[in-house]
Amino acid sequence: MKEYYVISVKHTWRGDRYITVWGPDDRGYRLRLNKAGRYSEDRVRAHLGYYNSGHSDIAVPVEVCERLHAIGDERDFDGADPAVGAPRVLLNIADVWSTLILHAIEPPPYKVQPQYPGARRRKGAA
Repeated sequence: MKEYYVISVKHTWRGDRYITVWGPDDRGYRLRLNKAGRYSEDRVRAHLGYYNSGHSDIAVPVEVCERLHAIGDERDFDGADPAVGAPRVLLNIADVWSTLILHAIEPPPYKVQPQYPGARRRKGAA
């Protein structure tokens, strides 16, 4: 059965270098994929409105995210973490977002409007 990362649209801001993902068991947020939560397809499908709303989050297969990953700058973190290795991250750029949105578990009910450097500003956003 497939596993998914839950990508946080809501907690990734225009000035962020990396895309924010959910931590394990619906607890907190991470920048490193190697510390992110992995969610089963059954769990995500049972609660699509929660994990894949589009407005705040989208669920994307782990293999898609792993294919897109980059190695983050360890200076952006608390140094190297030998337990998990180099920080694998998703860069907060248009191409990565386009691929993530394309591969969401299902088209979300709300339009995904990610914020990344160069993205159109949302109406009413500062």
